[in-house]
Amino acid sequence: MSSPFTRLDADTAEMLDRCMTKMQKVAATLESKGDGPDICARLALALIEATGHGERDEEHLMDFALRALPAYRERHVAR
Repeated sequence: MSSPFTRLDADTAEMLDRCMTKMQKVAATLESKGDGPDICARLALALIEATGHGERDEEHLMDFALRALPAYRERHVAR
């Protein structure tokens, strides 16, 4: 049985940390509680999902994760 935990190398962990920092700033402009634990958890889970599918481009990772936020989808996806 495989582990439910994702193992990350140091470079990937640093990249995800950079992405989270940037996305929290974006989320703060979109959501009234953009830095709340629920928002952070949703962004982190989406980042891990995209990374698990092999994505390594920071812009693509952030766009994928930010789509978890309805306010982001309304402004950026429904154009």
